[in-house]
Amino acid sequence: MFNKIMSGLGMQAVTVETRLHNPTLQAGEILHGEISFKGGSSDKEINGLYLQLMTMAEVESGDHEFNQPLILDQWLISSNFLLSAHQAHHIPFTMQLPEETPITEVSCRRNGTRVWINTHMDVDWGLDATDRDYLKVLPTATMQVFLQAMQQCGFVLSSVDVEKGQLTARNFRSTIGCYQELEFVSSHMFSGFNEVEVSFVAEAHQTHVMLEVDRTLRSDQLLTMTLPNQHLDVHQVTQQIRRLLQIG
Repeated sequence: MFNKIMSGLGMQAVTVETRLHNPTLQAGEILHGEISFKGGSSDKEINGLYLQLMTMAEVESGDHEFNQPLILDQWLISSNFLLSAHQAHHIPFTMQLPEETPITEVSCRRNGTRVWINTHMDVDWGLDATDRDYLKVLPTATMQVFLQAMQQCGFVLSSVDVEKGQLTARNFRSTIGCYQELEFVSSHMFSGFNEVEVSFVAEAHQTHVMLEVDRTLRSDQLLTMTLPNQHLDVHQVTQQIRRLLQIG
């Protein structure tokens, strides 16, 4: 609306648009794209042009919960330059997604995970220009094997969301300010499991898995396992999970 009013007065604002060449990819892979931007009706000093990898994270505050946009990573593309009036520019870019980027493409009853690239142009003494482009983040091969193994163990993926905070275990910790929680429920009645909440902390050569197990009439249990990112077998991982969860 503001841009329309300014345009009607003959005052055009700076505009920016990002085009992603491969918006469907896995965490750790390279994202390719191009930023196009154009000056408005007058010359403007640009403080910075940024690409931000973002998600929506659930935040707990006392007895309340709310969702908050969270920057997972940020790249400075250019800074401190003069953008002449009506001048157009096109900047290609490549950037690697963090290994811990939340996955969005999973089949479940409720998927609350969204991941996007926010383009932000900081205009000195002017209206900032922004653009938002969503990503489809696929599970890695290791995650796919684990998800299949959980099915083999009789669990169904119920919901997926992202929570603000950090996971810390004896031999690993998360690093991007949030973690994804995949909630599994048993497909069998009287299994003894209320739910199993799973979080991945992926690295280049291995993937750590944290499982918070909620059993009927028992206190919650926090378990971990680490899987190599190569030469995984679904049957082998299924047996590991069964032993870890003490499934007969």
